[in-house]
Amino acid sequence: MTAANTTVAEDKFFEDVQPGAQLVTREFGPLTVIDTVRWAGLQENTQQLHYDRDWVREHAGLRTFIASGAYRQALLMRMLTDWSGPRGRLRKLGIRHTYSTFEGDTMRFTARATKKSGDPEEPWIVCELEGANQEGRQILTGRCTLVLPSRS
Repeated sequence: MTAANTTVAEDKFFEDVQPGAQLVTREFGPLTVIDTVRWAGLQENTQQLHYDRDWVREHAGLRTFIASGAYRQALLMRMLTDWSGPRGRLRKLGIRHTYSTFEGDTMRFTARATKKSGDPEEPWIVCELEGANQEGRQILTGRCTLVLPSRS
C-alpha cells in the first residue's frame, strides 16, 4: 500500500499546536489483495472476508473483500506517529469503524487538534480523527491523545 504525501518525520512541538488546527492528512491506497493477505498473515487471521472475492460475494453479499479494522487502525496510527515525529508519542486512541473499506478503495485520514493541556510540563493534545474513502464516505471516526516535546 502506498502513501501519498510521505515526508521525513521532524519533531512537532507542543507550543506550535493550537486547538482547531488541522494537523495532518494522509491517503493510503488503493486497497489490494496483496495488502489484505499480508495483513491477514501477520495477524494469523484466516477469515475469508479479508481476501476471498468469491466467498465474500456468495456468503457475505458484498461486492468484494474488505480491509480488516485493525489494518485501517494501523495505517491511522502510522499517520499520527509519523506526524508527531521521533519524540512524539501516541498516548491514547479510540476508534469507531463506520463503513467498510473494499478492494480498490482509497483511505484518507485526517487529524484536527481540539484540546490542549494548559501546562507545558504535561504537553498533550487531543485530536479528533476521521477517515473517508475516495467518494468522501466516512469509514471511521475517533479521538486520540498525543504527547509532544516541549520547547521549554
